[in-house]
Amino acid sequence: MYYWHKETYQSLRQDGARLAHAIVLQAPEGTGVFEFSLSWAQALLCESLAADGEACGTCSACNWFVSGNHPDFRLVQPDSHIKEAESAEDGPPLTAREKEKKSDQIRIDQIRELQSFLNVGTHRAGRRVVVVHPCDAMNTATQNALLKNLEEPAAGTVFLLATSRAHRLLPTVRSRCQTVSLPPPQPGESLRWLQEQSVEYPEALLAMAGGAPLLAASLADRAAFLHQLADQLASPRMDALAVAAMCQKSTPVEVVTALYRWCYDLLSCNLTGEVRYHTVMVPKVQALAEKCSPRLVAGYLRRLASERGLAEHPLNPRLFMEDLLFGYVAMIEGKPANAGNGLS
Repeated sequence: MYYWHKETYQSLRQDGARLAHAIVLQAPEGTGVFEFSLSWAQALLCESLAADGEACGTCSACNWFVSGNHPDFRLVQPDSHIKEAESAEDGPPLTAREKEKKSDQIRIDQIRELQSFLNVGTHRAGRRVVVVHPCDAMNTATQNALLKNLEEPAAGTVFLLATSRAHRLLPTVRSRCQTVSLPPPQPGESLRWLQEQSVEYPEALLAMAGGAPLLAASLADRAAFLHQLADQLASPRMDALAVAAMCQKSTPVEVVTALYRWCYDLLSCNLTGEVRYHTVMVPKVQALAEKCSPRLVAGYLRRLASERGLAEHPLNPRLFMEDLLFGYVAMIEGKPANAGNGLS
């Protein structure tokens, strides 16, 4: 559990008797909502809590939890998350193509498989805990399958639904849950944590990540590419085909996200003089922003927002990125970006 969540945890601990059987934990992306849910789950199952109310880390329950073998705990997550975690432990990181082979959705059969777990008594005569992350990765049918468990909870069962996008949950699911909002860390806390992780250029990465420290740390190994891409985007004479070729080792989602951050800074600089994400490139942002129409930039930002979903699984990633980049070039040249050419 990260230190910026300690105060919230103590507050929840004091309100333990009033906590619901199902809790939606929401926090900004990259600030540790998943880690918080796991730490809380371990504490709920711990048989010898530490003085501060956190898991002791030494009892049998904690040892089972850490090894992934606690009989009264289930973690429900997409296959892509499971594979990514295994790769992090056992070998080199997955390539973008390997990640695409695994579903990024929680399947309905994963929820249905919980039934046998919930229908038997607990093995340690204590609580039973289910963590679902990210819970917004469930489609409507899957959420409705989970709803049946939330409506008739087994005694001693606690559901922790972790997400950065609680608005994607069905109203019927949210109405069965208590919502707990985890506060984001203060800038000083985020910077301190990144320095403790020995992350280079922590201030620049933290700005790029919108103040989210975990996201900033994950961007560290992509910093060179992101800076190179931003340099290309800063050029009034950018070659869309060349940049698309440069992005082939990246994912469409990463490229769309980078484009969105860059264009957000162009619009913000033009309207307010502020640069949020590219703090080490302020002169270049300012120079390009002066030449761009705020109306066209805003229109392109709306297009990027709508294309974000398509970026998850484009039919042709190369053509998808070329189409977006040609739209970007049209925008900086003062031409209205088209609505897409159907290549995605």
